Amino acid sequence: MHLFSTGRGIENDNQSTMSFNCFNCKGQPNISNERFVRSEQNFNSYILNDDENQSDRYVLFGNSFHKGNSLVYDIPILFRMAKKHLLSLSSVVRDQYKTFRTHDQSNCKPINFSDIRHQISEFLIFLRDGLQRMKAYESYNWLMESHEKKIELELNNLYSSLGQFHNLSETIIQHALSSSDCKNNIYYHLYHCHLDIRWFQLSLLSELPKSKDTFKHSLHNALNDLVQLARNRFKKLQLKDLHFKDALLCDCTYDFLVLLQCLINKQQLLYNSDNFWQYFNTALTNVNYVDCDELIFRLWLLNSLQQSEKSTSIDLKDSGLVSILKEFLNNEPNEVQLKLSVCLLENIVISSLNTEPVIILWEYFHKRLNSTFYSSDLKIQNIACISKNGSELLIQMNNLFSAQQTDLLSNYNSFQLFQRLLGLHLQNIKYNSKDWNQLKGRIFSKFSPSKLMSFNDIGFYNFTTLFLALSIMSDDTSQIALKYQHLVKLISESKLDPNTRSTYWKGTVAFLILHSQRNTSMTAYGTSLSDTLNTTSQEHITVYLDGLKEVFVFSESLTYGQHTLIGSWFGNYLSTIKPSENNEVLQTVLLILEKLKKVGNDQSMPFPRENEMFILYDSLYTYLLPFLKKSCLTVDCGTIVADIAATFTIISSKPAFSDTKVMLFNFFVVNQGINIKLLNRYLSTIIKENVIANVHGYNSLALIKAWLHSSMLITNWTFNETVTITQFVSNISEIKELFKNSGNDLETSVDPFITFLDLLSIKYHHNQDVKFRQKMSEKVSDYFYSIKIWVNILIKQHKQNDEIYRLYMVIGYVFEKISPLIYVKGKPNTILQELLDSMLLSVNLRSPNTKIHPSVITALLSSLHRYFIGLFRLNPKTDLYIARCLRELISLYFPKILVGIKSSDELPLLKFFEEKPDNEIPERALLLELLVSTFLSKRHRTPDSSVAQVLEYINSIIKISHNNKLVIQSIIQHTLMRICSVSMFCEETNICKRITNEIINTFINLSVSQSNEEIKNEVMSSLNTLCEEHLAFSSKLIFEFFDYLITISPDFVTCFLPKLVAHIEKVEWKRGIGSDYTLRKGLERIQIKLGKI
Repeated sequence: MHLFSTGRGIENDNQSTMSFNCFNCKGQPNISNERFVRSEQNFNSYILNDDENQSDRYVLFGNSFHKGNSLVYDIPILFRMAKKHLLSLSSVVRDQYKTFRTHDQSNCKPINFSDIRHQISEFLIFLRDGLQRMKAYESYNWLMESHEKKIELELNNLYSSLGQFHNLSETIIQHALSSSDCKNNIYYHLYHCHLDIRWFQLSLLSELPKSKDTFKHSLHNALNDLVQLARNRFKKLQLKDLHFKDALLCDCTYDFLVLLQCLINKQQLLYNSDNFWQYFNTALTNVNYVDCDELIFRLWLLNSLQQSEKSTSIDLKDSGLVSILKEFLNNEPNEVQLKLSVCLLENIVISSLNTEPVIILWEYFHKRLNSTFYSSDLKIQNIACISKNGSELLIQMNNLFSAQQTDLLSNYNSFQLFQRLLGLHLQNIKYNSKDWNQLKGRIFSKFSPSKLMSFNDIGFYNFTTLFLALSIMSDDTSQIALKYQHLVKLISESKLDPNTRSTYWKGTVAFLILHSQRNTSMTAYGTSLSDTLNTTSQEHITVYLDGLKEVFVFSESLTYGQHTLIGSWFGNYLSTIKPSENNEVLQTVLLILEKLKKVGNDQSMPFPRENEMFILYDSLYTYLLPFLKKSCLTVDCGTIVADIAATFTIISSKPAFSDTKVMLFNFFVVNQGINIKLLNRYLSTIIKENVIANVHGYNSLALIKAWLHSSMLITNWTFNETVTITQFVSNISEIKELFKNSGNDLETSVDPFITFLDLLSIKYHHNQDVKFRQKMSEKVSDYFYSIKIWVNILIKQHKQNDEIYRLYMVIGYVFEKISPLIYVKGKPNTILQELLDSMLLSVNLRSPNTKIHPSVITALLSSLHRYFIGLFRLNPKTDLYIARCLRELISLYFPKILVGIKSSDELPLLKFFEEKPDNEIPERALLLELLVSTFLSKRHRTPDSSVAQVLEYINSIIKISHNNKLVIQSIIQHTLMRICSVSMFCEETNICKRITNEIINTFINLSVSQSNEEIKNEVMSSLNTLCEEHLAFSSKLIFEFFDYLITISPDFVTCFLPKLVAHIEKVEWKRGIGSDYTLRKGLERIQIKLGKI
C-alpha cells in the first residue's frame, strides 16, 4: 500500500487552498479563519482510502519531493529549510527594532511574509499527515520509531528559532494589533507565525506516541506564554479600559485556545489525562502574590474566553470562576474594582446562563446595602441618584437595563451594575424555574424585620430598586410587588423615617406603573395598599397620587384592578387641597373619567354594580362630590372642577353608567351662587357632548336662567363658551317663540344678553294688552329671579376691573330696557329694588368715607344715563320711592363721576342733550330738575364742592351746545333761576360765583342776539321767577345782582326794568304800604346807572 494513498483534500498545485493552512484574522475579506479552525479541529479524523492515481510528488519550499522518500530521508533538510524561512522573518523585525524605524523595503528585495508562513505551515501539515499514516498502518511502525525522537528535536529547534512568545516586544504586539490587514505587515505575520508554529508543534507532538511528556511540557509552555502575554497587556492598561479591551490580542489567539481545548479533550479521551482547565488554571495561577488586581486580571481573561458570538466557544464550567470571584470579594475590593468585576461578569453570566456568580455577588452586596457605593470615577450628575418620583425611578431602572456598555462604569455604581446583571440574567432564565426560585429564595430570605429596620435612606433605596429590578426583568411582577409590600408591612410604613417613607411611596408608584405598562392585574397589590394609604400622612399620599396619573395613562383597559387604587383616604385627602388648574390629582381624576367616558361610548348595556369600571366610577363620584360642591363656591376655583363635574354628568347619561344618579346639573345650573366661569365651562361641555337632554335634573327654565347669568357677565375669556350655550338656548321653544318674527337672532348677535333685553323691551312696548304685559312681567321675574345673588357674589368677591365694568354696564341696560317689567309700584322686593339696594344704594355706600370701585365709576360714566332713563320711565313725579332713588343716585354718584372725568372723556349723560325738544327727550328736563333740586336749591354763602362740580358740568354742556337752541332753552328754563340764586347768595371769592357769572353772562349774551328771541324770553321768565322768590326778603341781593347784569348788558336790564317795577309794586301791595323806601331806593339806583350809560 502506498503511504500517501489519500490526502486531506489538499492538492499541492491548488493555490487557493493555501489560504486556509495558517491563522489569518486580518487578511483579505474573502478568506475566513473559521474554515482553518474547523479543519484543524478534525485534522486526525480523516478516513484513509486507497487512491492509486494520486501523484507521488509534492512541492515544498519551491522544490519537488517524493512523498514517501522525503519522510524517510529528507526530514532534516526540510526542517532546515523551514528554519531558514523563519529566520528571514525574525531578522527583518530585529533590524527594524534596533534602528527604531520601519523597514525600508525600497532598498532591498521585497519579502512575501504571507508566502513564507504558508510554506512553513504546508510543510508541517504534510509532516503531520505522514505521521498519521504511519500510525494507521502497522507496516510503517518501524518508520515512526526511527523518526519520532528526531522529529521531536527538530520541532523544538524550529520553535526555539522564533524566541519566547511572551517576550515579544511591545512594538511588535502594538503593530500587530493595529494592522488594518496582513498584506505584507511583518509584525502581524511574525505574531501569527508564533501561533502557527506552536499549534503545529503541539498537534505533531500529539501524534508521537513516545513524546507525551514533551507534549505536556510544550502545552504548559504555550498556555503560560498566552497568560503572560495577557498579563503584560493587563499591566499596561488602566482599569477602566479593561471593560472594552480584550485580554487576547486577536481572534486568532482565541482560535488558538479553541484548538488547544479540542486537542486536550481528545488526549483526555485517549489517555485519561488532565482536562483543558487543569492545564489552563495551572498557567493562570502561576504567580507569587494574589491581590484584587490579580483576581481582576483572571476575571478579565476568563471574560475574554467567553465569546458567545463565536460558533466555537470555550466552556467556562470548570474554569474556577466561582473560586476566583469568592477570593476577589473576600479581599474587600474598592468600588472601582468592584464595578469592573461586575461588568466583566455580565458577559460571562449572560453567555453561560450560570446563576452561581450572581448568588455569590448577592451574598456580598446584601451585607452592604447601606453603603453609598461611591467612587471618584462616577460622573457628578450621577452621584445624586435618588429619583424625584416613582415614574423617574422606573425610568432610571429601565435605563439601567438598556444602557450602553460604554456608559456603565462612568454612570452607575457597583450595586446598580449588580442589579443590571441580576435583571439581565433573570430575563435569560425566566423559563428555568429552578434557578429563578433559587435566586428568589436567596434574595427574599435576607430581609427580616430587623434587617429592614437597620436600613438608612440609601439602604432602603437600594432595597426598593432591587425589588423593582426583579419585577421589571421577570414575569412575576405582581408577586414581587406583593412581596415588597409584605416586607414593609412587617415593620409598618408609619415607623419609617420621612425620607425612607418617601422612597417607599416612590417605589410603590413605580410598581403600579409597571403593572399598568404590562397590563397586569393590580387587584391584589392595590388591596394590600389600602390599609397603608388609610394611615399614612398627606405628604406621602401626594407622592402616591402624583404617580397615579401615569398608572392610568399606560392602562389600556380599566379592568386590571385599578378600582382598588381609590379608597376612603381619597376623600380625606381632597379636603386638604386647593381646586387649582395645575393640581395633578384633579388632572389625574379627569384623565380617569375621560377613559371611563370612552368606555361608556362603546357600551350599550348597563354595567352590573360589581363591574370593576363601575366600581371605579362610583368610588370617584362618592369621594369627589363633596369636594366639587365645596370648591365651586370658592373664589379662585379652577375650571378643572367644572370639567370633572361635566364629565361625571356626561358619563351618567350613558347607558353603561345609567344606574348612577348624578345630580350635578342642579348644583351647577340651578345653584345661583355658582362661579360664572365654572358655570360656563360646565354647560358648554355637556352641550358639546349632545347629552343634555338625558342629564338628570335637566329643565329648560334653569338652563335659560343659567345662560342669562353667563351672558350677562360675559368677558373675553368666557366668550367662546357662552356662544356654545347661546346657540343651544336659542333653540329652546320659548326662546324661539319670543324671537319669532322679530328679525333678531341670538346666535349672530354681538352681545346676546343686550339683544335679549332689546327684544323684551320691544315686545313689551308694542303690545298694550294689560294681561300680556302682566304675563310677560311674570316671565321676566322668573328669568331674573336670582339676579340679586349673581350681582352680590360678583361685588363681594371684588372681581377684576373688566368684570365689574361689565356688570354695571349690563345692569344699566336692564334698567333702560325692561324697568317696567322688573318693578311694580308699591310692591316690595322687586328685582329693580334689589338691584338698586345691592349695587348702588346699599347702606355702606351711603357712608361718606366709602370708596367706590374705580371700575364702577368708569362704568357709570358711560352708563349712568341708562339707569336714569329706566327710572325716569317709572314716573318719579308720582312715585316717591323712585324719586328718592333718583335723588340719592345723583347726589351719591354724580359728583364722584365728575371728579374722575379726564379732559379726553365724554361728559356723562350727554345723551340727554341732543338737539331735540323736551317732549322728545323728556329725560332731559327731569335730569335738569333733579340736578337743580338736589344741588342748587339751598342758599349757602359757601356752597360745597359738589355744587361747583354740577355748575361746571352745566357750563360745559352749555359750551358744547351753544349752537343748539333747543338744549339752551331747556337748560335756561330748568336751571337759570337757581343758578342766579346761587350767584346771589355765595361769597365773591367762592368758585361758584365765577362759574355762575360765566353761565349768566353766556345766557344774557345769547338773549340779546336778534335771532334768539325765544332764549331771551326764557331768560326773562327765569328772572321773573327769581324776583318773585327773593325780592321781598332779599331785595339787597336782588339789586346787587341787577347791578352785575347792567355790566353785562344794560339793554337787557332796561328791557326787564318794567317787570322789576311791577314786582316791586306787587311786594308793596302785599305789605299794605304805598311805597317801600328800600325797594324804591334800589330801583332808583338802577335807573340812575342805566341813565348814565
